[in-house]
Amino acid sequence: MKIGDLVRCRPRNERENYDEWLGLIIGEPAIGVTVAVQWVCSDGRGAVETVNHTPEELWVVNESR
Repeated sequence: MKIGDLVRCRPRNERENYDEWLGLIIGEPAIGVTVAVQWVCSDGRGAVETVNHTPEELWVVNESR
């Protein structure tokens, strides 16, 4: 994962659903450290949030290379 990659969050259980959220990595990840992700919600609210995640909590949708 690198800055500019598009990501989604892995649900921690079957009740969590993050399908409406798409994230953009805005900070360089390091091994064992969290990475800053800016999230945008596509449900019409236009909510934007910045959250730190471990790389294990994310999966890459599209790499920015």
